[in-house]
Amino acid sequence: MQPGETRLGLIVPSSNTNAEPLTAAMLAGTRATAFASRFPLPADLDAVIDASLVGPAADLLAEAGISAIAFHGTSGSWLGLDHDRALAAGLAERTGAAATTASLALVAAVEALGVKKVGLVFPGPSSIADTIASEYGAAGIEVVSRSVPSRPMTNPEISGLPFSEISALVSAAASDAAEAIVCVGTNLRAAYLVPELESRLGVPIVDSAAATVWQLLALAGVSEQPQGWGRLFETDSRQ
Repeated sequence: MQPGETRLGLIVPSSNTNAEPLTAAMLAGTRATAFASRFPLPADLDAVIDASLVGPAADLLAEAGISAIAFHGTSGSWLGLDHDRALAAGLAERTGAAATTASLALVAAVEALGVKKVGLVFPGPSSIADTIASEYGAAGIEVVSRSVPSRPMTNPEISGLPFSEISALVSAAASDAAEAIVCVGTNLRAAYLVPELESRLGVPIVDSAAATVWQLLALAGVSEQPQGWGRLFETDSRQ
């Protein structure tokens, strides 16, 4: 490891093409570098993701001398945040590194921003968006508006959405009651649009992939923040 370098680990779903390029772009200019390992993503959104799936990927990342590791997926947002807390604890024990998940990072980011009412963007079925709203409600975050695509999409199709469609999807979640907008889905390339969307909509936009970077830096003890990626990275209240 080079002097001053901090290594972060990402456990990435096999069909995700947003994680590595986005994280590398965000970390440019910081003293952190991210390394990724993949696991086979089940086709069923309700499939439980546990150590049997992600453990081998975590073991490989541990060999790279990482300081913090994240499961780069948001299934815990509908399968249960408690499940993700247990998954993170298992990853920490397995790798010896501080651990989180994209869902836990997103909730921590909302709490750090001090908001209680959010608009929800989810690039999947409305039935799962309803479950996410219930899970967030139990965590003290009220979903007051929501936006889902008009058509079903595969994970590769989500990553291929043009920025114009992503912008429209996020804008549709805005409401007078929403104090922030959360984007659940790490293959949705919303993070690139956050500064423009925040300026236009007037509220923080919390993207799950960006929130993962934000919390990994905090867990690894990196104080410098990526610049130009929105209001989340301007807060001093990191979890």
